[in-house]
Formats: sequence, structure tokens, C-alpha cells
Amino acid sequence: MMPFCHGDEALACRTWASSMSCERTLQCPCENLQQLAEQSLLYEPAHMSETMTEGGRTFDLEPLDSLLPHEEVIPSNLDSRLNKLVSRGFYKPILVDSVTKVILDGHHKWKAAKLLGLSRVPAIRIDYLNSSEISVDVWPDCGISSITKMDVVDMGLSDSLYPPKTSRHSMTFKIPKLSIPLEFLRD
Repeated sequence: MMPFCHGDEALACRTWASSMSCERTLQCPCENLQQLAEQSLLYEPAHMSETMTEGGRTFDLEPLDSLLPHEEVIPSNLDSRLNKLVSRGFYKPILVDSVTKVILDGHHKWKAAKLLGLSRVPAIRIDYLNSSEISVDVWPDCGISSITKMDVVDMGLSDSLYPPKTSRHSMTFKIPKLSIPLEFLRD
């Protein structure tokens, strides 16, 4: 076994390891912290944590029932997403407003996850109303001429939904590809 940190570093490492919870990333502030963490009774590998990073974006495993849709889904697209999730696992996170939990992108994956009995889904949180990283417009021929971010949030918080493919979100970032087995997303 390799020696652990010494002096003040050792105390900091032991304090960190003993305070770990399920929401953490295992980034060692000193050389041997990872090894110390692995010996802790609370140790959980990073891939099992509730917060993860992929492609430079952080995402969380959100309880499925906490997310709010703002538009309906297209049945044929839903079938396609169901098949893709079953064959590949969860392959891209859903995009949600960090304040209200309104789904911005990923309604078909969210609905498919419900049908598959998942309890949580990977989601990127973004401060939708205040972020310049995301904008919204309407799809051509959707039935309305314009839409605002506040319209999307209001619809998500209401008892109604827009028809499918009403809002069209554009992001300045790419949503990362994932590969999360569905078993990991069930209770």
C-alpha cells in the first residue's frame, strides 16, 4: 500500500473522505486522496455518483417525476426513442431549467423513460431565463408565430402542454453523448 499524505494534507484528506456524500466528484487535491477515498466506508466510484461530467458539461441524475414537460410528444418519435433507449441505454441527457425543472429538450426521452419504469434520468441543468447559452424560437408551421423563454416556463408550470414541436431550442454548447445502462436509472 502506498503511504498517504502527511501533515496538514493528511488531515484535509481524511476530513474530505469522511464527509463524502453521494453528490461528489473524486478529484484529489493531493497525490494520494483517491486511494484514501477508496478505503473509506462511504466510497462510491465516480460513475455511481449522482452528479457526473461528460464532454465538459455537468449533469445530474434527476428524479423523473420532478421534471415538467412543456409540450406533447409525437407517438412515432416516442417509439423510436423507446427502441433506442432499450438498445443503447441513456445516450444523451435531457436539458432542464435549473429553477423550475421544466424540460427544455428531451421530451421524447423523458416520456420513454416513464414508459420504461425508470426513476431518474440524466439531465443538464441550465438557468434558462438568464442564460445566453440557450435561445428559443418556434418550429415552422407549428401554429404560433413566436414564443419566449417565459412562455415555455409558464406552459411547463401549467396544466396544459404545447403541441409537439412547438418550441425549438438552440444552444451554444453540444449536449454530450452518454452510455448509461437503464438498470442504473431504476430504483
